[in-house]
Amino acid sequence: MTSSELPKSEAGPIPVAEFQAPAVAGNIEYESFPIKKPIEDLDDFKVQVRASTLRRVRSKLQGVKAPGFPWQELALGMCTLAFGGSLGALPAKLSACDSLAIFFYTVLPCIGTGCLVAYLFLRHSVHHNPVNSAGEALAELPDPDKAR
Repeated sequence: MTSSELPKSEAGPIPVAEFQAPAVAGNIEYESFPIKKPIEDLDDFKVQVRASTLRRVRSKLQGVKAPGFPWQELALGMCTLAFGGSLGALPAKLSACDSLAIFFYTVLPCIGTGCLVAYLFLRHSVHHNPVNSAGEALAELPDPDKAR
C-alpha cells in the first residue's frame, strides 16, 4: 500500500503546554504548565474553618457512621418471643393455679409489653440521632452560599 492509497488523517495538531526550565545554580528545576479548571471550580473560593469546629463535626458524624449494637432489634426479638410464648400456651389449656400458667399468661405478656415499649423508644432514637447529628454539624459548618 502506498502513501497515496492511505485515507486522509483527521487528526489535528495538539497545543503544547508552556514549559519553562530556567538554568538555576544547583539541582532545582521549575516547570510551569497551564491548568484547565473544571467549570464548577471557576467561581470557587476558600472558606476558613477552625480546626476545633472540624473536630466537633467529625466526632458527631463518626457516631452516625459507626453505629453500635442494634439494641432495638434485640428488644423486638424478645417482644415477639414473649408474645409468641403466651399465644402458644393458649392451646395447652393450662389450669389457672399452675405455675406455668402464671408464667405464660402473666409474666410473658408483661415482658412482651415492656420489650415492645423499649423497641419503640430505641427505634425512635436510632432514627432521630443521625438526623440531629447532621443538623448540628450543618449548623456549625459555614455555609459557602452565605460566605460571600
